[in-house]
Amino acid sequence: MYLTIEKALKLPALNQVEVIGGSQGLTRVINSVSIMDHPDISWIKRGELLLTTGYVFKDDLNAQINLVRELSKRGSAGLAIKIKRFLSTIPPGMVEEANKYNFPLLEIPYEMPLSDLLFSFTYELVNKEKVKNNGKGSVEVFHSLLNGENRSSSFIPQLQGFGFNPDRPFILLLINGTKEEGDSFFPIGRMLEKLSQTEREDFKYWNIDFDGQLIILQGKGMVTDEHLLMQAQRIAILLEGLISKDNPGTSLSMGLSKAKKGIYNMKEGFIEAKKAIQLGSRLNPTNINDYASVEVEDLINQIPKDAITQYVLSMIQPIIVYDRENEGELLKTLETYLFSRGRIEDAARALFVHRNTVKFRLSRIEDLLGVDLKSRDIAFKLQFSIKAAKLLLHDLVKEA
Repeated sequence: MYLTIEKALKLPALNQVEVIGGSQGLTRVINSVSIMDHPDISWIKRGELLLTTGYVFKDDLNAQINLVRELSKRGSAGLAIKIKRFLSTIPPGMVEEANKYNFPLLEIPYEMPLSDLLFSFTYELVNKEKVKNNGKGSVEVFHSLLNGENRSSSFIPQLQGFGFNPDRPFILLLINGTKEEGDSFFPIGRMLEKLSQTEREDFKYWNIDFDGQLIILQGKGMVTDEHLLMQAQRIAILLEGLISKDNPGTSLSMGLSKAKKGIYNMKEGFIEAKKAIQLGSRLNPTNINDYASVEVEDLINQIPKDAITQYVLSMIQPIIVYDRENEGELLKTLETYLFSRGRIEDAARALFVHRNTVKFRLSRIEDLLGVDLKSRDIAFKLQFSIKAAKLLLHDLVKEA
């Protein structure tokens, strides 16, 4: 289904192209191919294979090495250099760098025109896309919806051509990650294919390169929003394991949108998935976050900082000061107690302390704040304040 460097090099038209470096990265997927004729690579897209004569870096050793490094960081599929025009051989520094990042570095023989090579790659990519989509539609329809472009009557039949049901809910899973050496390429499509049939039997998916790797998940049957979210969370956990196993040293973050209905809410879903990553990284020590769990914090973020800071301090400043001066855990105890819906036994188990310790701390909190924790109104205000405090903790501690 996907055209990798390894598969491409087995094609008769490309069998003269040799792998010079980065042989461990031959499973990289090729999404597009272009000829590089200038030194600016800011336009490079993930999965793009570059063909070049080497003219733009022929006399600059640092540029040669930096090019390999930057292309790898940007998730390029590989670099193919035609020799004996401007470079007699591929420089050893580039080969060394390619091996370091497992970045495919290919040698094109002098006799092979770049235009012929470009045509061969493009021909195979077009054929792969036709097989993958059964000759129907184009992923551009997803890009149009994610960008929030004007509504088009052609969107629905195009999506149906992909097997997407416009009448059923869907969830967006955004995946961002970087390796220690800076490489951010993950063949998510192939990893999804590794999931067993049992794991995939309840949902359909579409993998799109859009500001990170984006997966659109949709249940095959009439599932509830809650069930769809549980499916999406399960898939995220499985993918996290696969990515971590195949890419040790990876810094990974995943964000899930809420279940969305209606194709024109796809952009909103993408924004939610992105915010789940942004807010989740500040609040939770996990790699996977869903927007529903940080939605309140997102709303808090939209309140002017001065106003929310003043409100939070008016509610919980005394216990912030107490914890700071006594190395206490009143704020943590209060948060756990409220999360446990006022059940002292549950809070004690979560905190790994005796229930009497929790009771003593709660009594101290009531004295410091002058409130009754059994009041539902007070409990709501305190929960809200603690969520806001987590977002503003550094400033709150200084101001308290």
